[in-house]
This record gives sequence, C-alpha cells and structure tokens, in this order.
Amino acid sequence: MEKLQAAIESARRKRAGRPEAAGVPAQTPGHPAAPVPAVAAAGNLAAEAPGQGDGASLQERWAALNPVTVDHARLGQQRVLSLSASAASAPFDVLRTKILYQMQQKGWRRLAITSPLPKCGKTTTACNLALGLSRQPELRSILFDFDLRSPAVAPMLGIAEPQPIVSLLTGQRDFAQHAHRIGPNLALALSGRAEPDPTQVLMATSTRDTLAQVQESYQPDVMIFDLPSILIGDDARAFLQHVDCALIVARADQTRYGEFDSCEREVGEYTNVLGVVLNGYRHGGGIDAQDSGA
Repeated sequence: MEKLQAAIESARRKRAGRPEAAGVPAQTPGHPAAPVPAVAAAGNLAAEAPGQGDGASLQERWAALNPVTVDHARLGQQRVLSLSASAASAPFDVLRTKILYQMQQKGWRRLAITSPLPKCGKTTTACNLALGLSRQPELRSILFDFDLRSPAVAPMLGIAEPQPIVSLLTGQRDFAQHAHRIGPNLALALSGRAEPDPTQVLMATSTRDTLAQVQESYQPDVMIFDLPSILIGDDARAFLQHVDCALIVARADQTRYGEFDSCEREVGEYTNVLGVVLNGYRHGGGIDAQDSGA
C-alpha cells in the first residue's frame, strides 16, 4: 500500500511540477486538465428558477419529487454511513468538505466519480458523498447513476425497481416523473435496468440537453455522476466531457500503480482531476479510509 501511495504521488508531482513530500492522503487535489466551463453557484432553496413556465417555485419543484425513505440498518450493511453524523461517517464528511471547498472556489457543479477498475468503492463513495451533502440544509444535490451497464445505486440504497434512466436521457420522461428524493434537498436519478450499449446514450445530444434542463430547472449546487470504471470500456470517456471535474477512487489492496496512472491520464484528457480517494487503507488495525467493494 505504501508503494502505491508513493508511486501515485511521485507521478502526480512530475506532471504538476510540484516538489511536494511523498505520501498521498485519502483525498488529494489533482492536476488541472483542459479547462471546463464553470457554472455559477445556485442561490438558496426558496429561489426561483429562471425560464420556467409552470409558475412553480424552485422549492415547490423539489418538494414535488417522489420522496423515498432509506433504512439505516441496510445502509450500514452496504457501508453507506453518511445519512447521519457519526464517527463512522467522519472520513466521508472530510471528503465532502474538501470537495465542496474546491468546487465552490472554481465555480464547478458537475462531479464525476470513477475508478481504474471495478470493486474499488466508487459507488459507495458516491452514495456516501451524496448523503453527506444532504445533511447540508443550504445545499441541493443530485446523484445520477450513470454506470448504465451495471447500475448499483438503487440496490445499494434499497430503492426497488426504478425506471430505466435512458427514458429520462432520451426525453421520454421528464425529471419530475423519474427522480426520487431523500429529505428536502437530495434528488436521485436512478436506473433499474442494465443497458447493452450505453455509449451512444451518453454521447447523445439529448443527454446533454436533458442535463442542462435539469440544471436550469432544479438549480443543484452539486451534481454527482457515478460513472463506470475507466479501464473496462469507453462509457465513462463518452461522458467525462460533460462534467467540470472527476474524483478517482483507487483501492490500496487492489489497484496497481500502472492501472491508476492510466486512469488518471485518461480522465485528465477530458476533464479536471479533482482528487484521489485511496480506499481500503488500513492503518494500525483500524480503517483509515473508506472500505468497500462496490
């Protein structure tokens, strides 16, 4: 694990030209790639969304989303620990704070979460980050399950049989019909069916337009996209151009340096690398970082 940490930091220092000390924390700012257009931060929860003809306030539109409840015990079994503040949620709360600070500093809203290969914990990280953000009453967040070949957010949260997200992205259903809501300020765009060829959907103009419409109508402060792993196909590459930044989840006892290096290079070609989560890192018999196989 120490070798992976040192290798990650060495490679990233060389690319950034920064003579930093070796050793990577659980989350580390990434080198900037080609600039992505920034989006201004949204206002408060009761603000009006521009360009809406239905006369509903922003708060009313959020309140109209289908509410769902999640079971604490089930979430705990899935290593989703951030629904309420606790010692177990602390690593994810730190991650949330660091991500919010960096995104707000740059005026970014769209965050992708990916990994070099499956079983690194990216979906668990995405769910914990989203639930952690939901505890910030002044913020609105939306979590999108964009791992279309293997959607995992709904089963992880215990939400049964959501509609295919492709129906949302192709304009067959609108966001108000499709989305679920946890609490007043976290929306979920889930998928209940694996798609055989999602790349064409992720690259489609209709997907770009749908996300722009959702962003205008619901004014989320953070949009989180749980993407497929980078090295298993081209699905994530097809979509990364539409986000402001990406978080890479590597696993200390599994990810090889070459896999991480390839993943970071690939992500950096399309968007800004916001940071790295070193998952499954055990220190002194305890768990220092998020530990999950999702």
